[in-house]
Amino acid sequence: MELNVATELKLAGRVSHASLAEEFPVTELNGRSIVLTEPVRVDLDYSFDGEGFTLKGRLSSAVRMNCTKCNEEFIEPFSVDFSERFLRISEQEAEELECYTYTGETLVLDKMVFDLILLNAPMYGLCRPGCKGLCPVCGANLNNTQCSCSEADESNPFAALLGLKELLNDD
Repeated sequence: MELNVATELKLAGRVSHASLAEEFPVTELNGRSIVLTEPVRVDLDYSFDGEGFTLKGRLSSAVRMNCTKCNEEFIEPFSVDFSERFLRISEQEAEELECYTYTGETLVLDKMVFDLILLNAPMYGLCRPGCKGLCPVCGANLNNTQCSCSEADESNPFAALLGLKELLNDD
């Protein structure tokens, strides 16, 4: 994703607007795949102050996830507001200053976009607010079916806690 800034380099202080959209590939993070199901959309205002560029805007997309309760796949939209700085410096200096670099008359936004996705895309979620999850005994998806399993399973190592729960509720 690139932003041509030739005009803004000549007119310091001018605030410009851009809307960009681009497909991004599957990204891996700690063994988990982040699959974006929509193009990444970036709406931003940017300006050159004589030293560098300030970009302020909103990034939005949607990510494919699995529900943490029932493991059903679903799509979760997300968006994040951002404010970032681009300077004409080395990569090492940019890391120290926590900004991004540019050369010439183009800002390459890929690294910024990937950083925003990795830091803000939801990692866990529910397919719906009232998700019932899976039966702990048979593994049936309780959103789709009613199983006939008994809640009190004596072979369950946590069965003794049910008695404690009842004692606490009686008080």
